Amino acid sequence: MDNKVIVTGGAGVIGQAICRRLVESGYRPVAADLSDALRSTGFDGDGLDTVELDVTDLASVRAAVGQALEPGEQLAGLVNCAGILRDSFLGELDEAKLAVMYEVNIVGMARVTDTVAPRLAAGASIVNIGSLTGHFGRFRGASVYGATKAGIAAYTRYLAEELAPRGIRVNNVAPGVIRAPMSPSMARVSGGEQASAAHAMLNRIGEPEEVAEAVEFLLSARASYITAQTLLVDGGTVAW
Repeated sequence: MDNKVIVTGGAGVIGQAICRRLVESGYRPVAADLSDALRSTGFDGDGLDTVELDVTDLASVRAAVGQALEPGEQLAGLVNCAGILRDSFLGELDEAKLAVMYEVNIVGMARVTDTVAPRLAAGASIVNIGSLTGHFGRFRGASVYGATKAGIAAYTRYLAEELAPRGIRVNNVAPGVIRAPMSPSMARVSGGEQASAAHAMLNRIGEPEEVAEAVEFLLSARASYITAQTLLVDGGTVAW
C-alpha cells in the first residue's frame, strides 16, 4: 500500500502539525486547503505536497483528488481536518453564518470522503477531526458548532461500518482548546486561553503537536483494531 495521505484543512494550525508529523513517520501527506491559506503556510521541503481545495465545491474536491493522485494510485489515508467555527448565541441567530458552518463541517467532510473512498487502499484509515464541543456543554455560544462536531462523531461510526468490509478503519479525534491564534468567535465562546485552561484537568490548553500524535497513531498499523471510536485530546476537560 502506498503511504500517501490527503489532509484537508492542511494549512490550518492543526493541519500543519498533522502534515509535519506524518512526514516524520514516513507518510507522504498532501496538504489540501484554500489557495490563500496554502500560500500563507510557508510549507517547503521534500515529503509534503499541496493542492488547492474548497470542501464546499464538489468540482474543486474532484479536481483536488485528481491532482493529488496519479492514475491508479491508492491512498493510505484521509484526514478530514477542514472546519470552521462561528458563534451562535441565542437571540443572535444568523442563518447564513450557521449554514456555511454546517456546509463546511458536515457536508464538506462527507463530500471529500465520498470522493476519496474509491481511491482508498484496503487497510487504509480515515481520521476525522471533531471537537470537545460535541461532548461538552460549557462553551456558551458554541451550540450549533458543537452540534456539527457531534455529527462528526456519528458520521464516523456509520462510515466505519460501511468501510469495515474493505478493512478500512474510521476514527474521530476530538481536540480540546489548542494553542493557536484565537478567532473572534473562539474567544467569545471559550472566554480565552486562561478560561479554557481552567476547564481541563491538566490546567492548560493543548498543543497542535499533541493532536497530530493522536492522528498519526490512528492512521498507523499500531491502531489496527481500533475503529468507529472518538479519541478526546482535551486534557481531561470532558471527564471532569
